Parts: sequence; C-alpha cells; structure tokens
Amino acid sequence: MAVGKSVPSPGSNFKDDLIMGTRKLTAEDLARIAEVAKDWGKIIVRRAFGDQGPGLDVDLAQMEQIAQAAARGLTAGTLEAATTQQAQLLGDQQPCPTCGRPCPVTTAGRLIDVSGGTFEHREPVCYCPTCRRDFFPSASAAEARHPRL
Repeated sequence: MAVGKSVPSPGSNFKDDLIMGTRKLTAEDLARIAEVAKDWGKIIVRRAFGDQGPGLDVDLAQMEQIAQAAARGLTAGTLEAATTQQAQLLGDQQPCPTCGRPCPVTTAGRLIDVSGGTFEHREPVCYCPTCRRDFFPSASAAEARHPRL
C-alpha cells in the first residue's frame, strides 16, 4: 500500500490503522474504509439512543432514518475535509492564467450535491486586479501530481 496519512479508528477493537495513498484506491482500501465507517455506526447508535440502545418501541424504519442521516453527515464531513485539505495544497497565491501576476487565493462557499447528499465546498478563487478577472485555480495547474479540486 502507498504511504499516506493514518486514519485512526473510532473503536478500541479496530486493530490496524488505515494507511491511505494518493493514488487509486484498491478494493481492499475501500473495504477497510467501510469497516471504519461501520465502527462509527456503534457510536451513532449510542448517541441516538443512549448506552442502553434502542427500546422495543423503536422500529426498523426509525433506525434506518438515523442511519441515513449518519451517512449524509459522514459524506459531507469526508468531502468537506478532503476538498479543504486539497485546496490548501495551492498555497496562498496562484499566478493569473492571463498575465502571470501572483494573486491571493481566497475561498467562496457553495453547496455541492453528490450522490450521498450535500456538502459545503470552500472553492478556491482568485482575482487578478491587473486583468480584472476572477479565476479558479486547480491543484493540477500548480502541481501536476495532485488532482483537480
């Protein structure tokens, strides 16, 4: 597996930390990520119902609502963290694509709909006062080894 960051598990019974690379994920990588998320399900149940768990008056439809809300939250949190970390690779300034002048990188928030829900994307934006134009830098233009935001 490629060298990357370690993702700690939420539960004490998770034996190995997950090591992620910057390249295409394997089926095994995705299976380990699913296991980490599954472990978080135990935490969600405890938060939703307390230490005793759901009572006999809670039906499967109510449990499914909680699971769906948790999945939406996990999707949003994952994508917000990943796109924010990726945007930080751009640095504080990017050259204007027209004149080459260094321009400060700021962000503009916008909601993005994905298959698992909606997340707030802090999109990197720049403004060149010389050319009087906005532009949206991509990580691939600044550093070829990183994918586009």
